[in-house]
Amino acid sequence: MKKILFIALILPLLPAGLQAQEPEAWSIEECIAYALDNNIEMKRQELNTAVKDKDLAQSKLNALPNLNGQVNHDLGSGRVLDRGSYEWVNTDVSQGDLGLVSNVTLFKGLQGLNAIKMAEADHDMAKAQMEASEDNLVLNIMTSYLEVLLKGELFEIAGEKVKVAEQQVERMEKLVEVGNAATGDLLEVKATATTEKYNMTLARNNLTYARLELAQLLNHPDPLSFRVSSPEIGEPSLVQLPGPDEIYGKALEVLPQVEAARLQLTYQSKQLAVARGALSPELFVRALYYSNYSDKLINPREIDPRNPVLEYPVHQQVFDNQYKQVSIGLNIPVFNKWQNRTNISKAKIGLEDAHYQVEEVKQQLYKDIQRYYAEVMGALDNYEAARESHANSEEAYRYAEEKFKVGMATALELEEARNRLFTSRAEMVNARYTFVFYLEILEFYQGNMISLN
Repeated sequence: MKKILFIALILPLLPAGLQAQEPEAWSIEECIAYALDNNIEMKRQELNTAVKDKDLAQSKLNALPNLNGQVNHDLGSGRVLDRGSYEWVNTDVSQGDLGLVSNVTLFKGLQGLNAIKMAEADHDMAKAQMEASEDNLVLNIMTSYLEVLLKGELFEIAGEKVKVAEQQVERMEKLVEVGNAATGDLLEVKATATTEKYNMTLARNNLTYARLELAQLLNHPDPLSFRVSSPEIGEPSLVQLPGPDEIYGKALEVLPQVEAARLQLTYQSKQLAVARGALSPELFVRALYYSNYSDKLINPREIDPRNPVLEYPVHQQVFDNQYKQVSIGLNIPVFNKWQNRTNISKAKIGLEDAHYQVEEVKQQLYKDIQRYYAEVMGALDNYEAARESHANSEEAYRYAEEKFKVGMATALELEEARNRLFTSRAEMVNARYTFVFYLEILEFYQGNMISLN
């Protein structure tokens, strides 16, 4: 997918030694690139793909002839066959054999060709599964990254609430000094300020935990100092999103889990073809080179073999005793305990199951897209409602603040207006990030990179 090209471009931008020099804040693109380069599961997936590379290469090499050599040397005593006279004699003997044998299958039900295609499907399926694992990792990083951004904004809101509460304390202290407010009102405002400080501490801890979770997901060497950058997230109401059927159509073309299911179907169909090929006769060619030697052999160049005087070295024996043969044969399977038929039946079941797997992946994908689309639309409605509520709460808070300044509203009324304001703002932030989360998933399903811009 597009992210693979993006990773190749972004990796050189990452620092060579993160412990010595790392960016103050990481973008979502840097997080994704670093995670894909350092995630243990991804490294194992790469090794699995490398194994499939070897399997594919071997399936092609299996079409070549084999060649095997043999050397055998015997030391014996007793009744042995005299290789010179071909008579059985009682003696001590030192003899040996050597040779080369090569076999090549000319035809066996196209098993070799189908085995190659099966290995190709298995290889491509491993790559698709690795890409699917990468996609899952990317989505997990995006989820964790958005969680950090959300907790960061909620922490900012909590900090602003503390500032406002402290300002109210200062203002109330002045009113108490001049006698325009009771001491009880001051105590209530101070209690509210203390509560807001406590809530800000909780928000800070939540932000720290979110950062830690993202850093651990990346296998970052220093998770406690890990920080992320805050991108400019666009206005949700301005986003143009295609319908679920259009998204589904694109997802079928680009998502690796769909491709992996299709390749599994191809793999099973070729496995069935290989199983059926086992019923076919095997036509083969065999080439043989053979020779032997023995300390009892008499040099054929002797004038009187009954009184040998010439030495007969081993290399000369090997040369004299050469035997070459080329043969063509046919192996016909007759009965093998019904094993071939059983393999064919099992391959048919596997192929039928692969069809169901493809449909299951498609159905689940369509259900997910429908659900995410509904979540996006719901989050957009929630955001619009929260934005309107926030605007109204701002006006209500300003009005309550003016009334409080002139003594027409109590501190409790002002606190309630302020809480409604910050609550509506927090709801708007939550709705916006919920919208962005599901929107990015749908964009990712269409083959678009995650950028949060």
